[in-house]
Amino acid sequence: MNKSKINCYKTFPLSIAATLLLVAFGQQAVAHTRLTVPVTAESSSAHGSTSTSVNIPHGCTDNPVIGNVFFLPDTSDAIVQTSTDNFQSFETLEFGVSALEFIVNPPFIRLVKSNDVFEITEFINDPLGNPIGFWSAGGELPAHNWIGRVPMTITSVAIQPESCASKVVFVPAIANICKVTTLAEINGANADDPNVDFWTAPDVGTPFDAPSWSFPASYTVERDLENNPMSEFCGDGHAVRVILSAAQLNRDMAIKMDGQQIWPQP
Repeated sequence: MNKSKINCYKTFPLSIAATLLLVAFGQQAVAHTRLTVPVTAESSSAHGSTSTSVNIPHGCTDNPVIGNVFFLPDTSDAIVQTSTDNFQSFETLEFGVSALEFIVNPPFIRLVKSNDVFEITEFINDPLGNPIGFWSAGGELPAHNWIGRVPMTITSVAIQPESCASKVVFVPAIANICKVTTLAEINGANADDPNVDFWTAPDVGTPFDAPSWSFPASYTVERDLENNPMSEFCGDGHAVRVILSAAQLNRDMAIKMDGQQIWPQP
């Protein structure tokens, strides 16, 4: 992908306030729900999968966590952003620009058989049937002084050789559910909502958006510059961020069992 092509895409300026919030994006805050292994090297090998876990450090205010939802962006309709300064400022590329212009293959997940925290775990699949996430329920993590981990592996990702991507940052959606409620009782903008904690991108346009960029977790694939060097034209290259679309958040966040939606309640 050449520089002139990037420059022709529509740019959405970032406000100073949002810029300051973005500084916290890569920080692994102790009190935030994150992946235990958030960074990996690119690999074209099927054996390059990364073992990681969703790390849940607390409940929703004083309520225990009774369920968890995690899923990666569906690259077919994800929001794609580029940045040359670690997302202190960025360009949001026009609708229709695919994440697959920067990665050879999308990441999928494999679950590790475990019921240490939750007794029931089910896959969340993309429209083609590929596993991109899961939901877990049937357990309880106390609100304070306990850490819960839901283990998985994320399959290897290769970066497009012709792109100028130095790294690709996937922003998953994560929800820690503390009470089964209707959608009307959920307020993603409230960081102290006692019913659910959302660790998602802000300003996507759904009820599941987190309050700011200090909330979402990240999974970063770093380019192997020795085996997959960038063109001299790229200079230092740019970082790419892949975010879930509003359509995917609305489609995949709900927990359904045997065809019946159990959260949020209809």
